Amino acid sequence: MEFQKILENRTSVKNYSSKKPAIENIIKAIEVANLAPAADNLQPLIYIVIEAPEKIGKIADACQQQFINKAPYVIVVCSNSKQLKIFDENRAEKYIKHNVGAAIENFLLKITELGLASCWVGAFSEITIRNLLNIPDSINIEAFLPVGYELVKGKTKQRFKRSLVNRIFFDSFGNKYYKPFIKIRRGDV
Repeated sequence: MEFQKILENRTSVKNYSSKKPAIENIIKAIEVANLAPAADNLQPLIYIVIEAPEKIGKIADACQQQFINKAPYVIVVCSNSKQLKIFDENRAEKYIKHNVGAAIENFLLKITELGLASCWVGAFSEITIRNLLNIPDSINIEAFLPVGYELVKGKTKQRFKRSLVNRIFFDSFGNKYYKPFIKIRRGDV
């Protein structure tokens, strides 16, 4: 699939079919996530692949997102900031967030390319998840990615994205003009 088409087709899907994707495709998507930029290339992310329905149900409850129950897999994205804190104590948490965002975006794009669907979930009961998955206190729980086939292929459409007309500036905040005097107009971006 062409890259632009992958970007346009990526959506947050909350209705999954009962058909289970091949685990090899889940691993491929995690491998692509691992290719994302990482501060000082320390690669602090950890992925837990959950396929046990009873655990997926408990994750859905901990996230208060019952649609997760319908997914045949849930990927739990975690991070270990210990290495980054050695690298830069003051900015480690900020770098982790950058790493997590880049990796999850790669993951979601690969899932889309493979004809699968997912939805980025970030709200959850930390203590419940920690206890359920035996995650040590030294590891941060970052996000959940339910993965499966969309129940009705192509039903979920990407939400409208606002124009960049009032959000792209040149050389300073608020400057909409690019020298030699090209004004960005609605519809250009």
